[in-house]
Amino acid sequence: MIRQLLIRFDTSLPERQELARWVALARALDADLLAQLEEDEALNTLAELPFATEICRSSATHRPLNSASLDRRMQRRLNLLNQLLAEIALQQPFNWQVDRVSPHATRRPEADSALLCIRAGFKPYRDDLRRSSKPHLAVIHSGDSASDHALEDARRIAAELDLPIVLLALPDSPWHRAHDLPPGVALRTDLATLEKAQLKPLLRAWHVNLLILPAPLLRDEEAPLSEVPTLITP
Repeated sequence: MIRQLLIRFDTSLPERQELARWVALARALDADLLAQLEEDEALNTLAELPFATEICRSSATHRPLNSASLDRRMQRRLNLLNQLLAEIALQQPFNWQVDRVSPHATRRPEADSALLCIRAGFKPYRDDLRRSSKPHLAVIHSGDSASDHALEDARRIAAELDLPIVLLALPDSPWHRAHDLPPGVALRTDLATLEKAQLKPLLRAWHVNLLILPAPLLRDEEAPLSEVPTLITP
């Protein structure tokens, strides 16, 4: 059972509407929320250099760039993220925390948690009535118990977010031979490996807005396989 959902944002804060969607995901899992902001490693490295400065966009003036100024900037962003979550909680009560995290922090969730990784710039697919296309949730299945649990989680999330599921069955998955799919689940059996070159076209073709990946399929400490928001389940 997933008791905590960790949402890891890169250096960009999410829009309120996007954040509300991920809060709904936590609610679907009946999990507490821990929102994490990744530190900007490149800026941290620059701040350690002597005489480092940056140009203020609004005033075109120079100002010092150091660890103290970056810490203050991060704290402001954490406060803003906390404020956005508090506004959402007025309409959708839930438990949450905010925190900062290193970009090198592990992407393997604990046994009772899941990790959602989100990259800046992803634009979710919308319903397209002209093409009769609908956004999907995708779950990768390899045939082990972690994949079965991921599919169960996917069905709970799909019901909350009103998204149909496409099951991407790897060669060892028993869904290659099964015919009684759960309601609302489509099946693809042409994913041979988790290479991006194979996965990306499938996600694009099915207008996938969320990819669910069981943690055993995650190579050691690698980044998520896709630009699509990726939920890594235990």
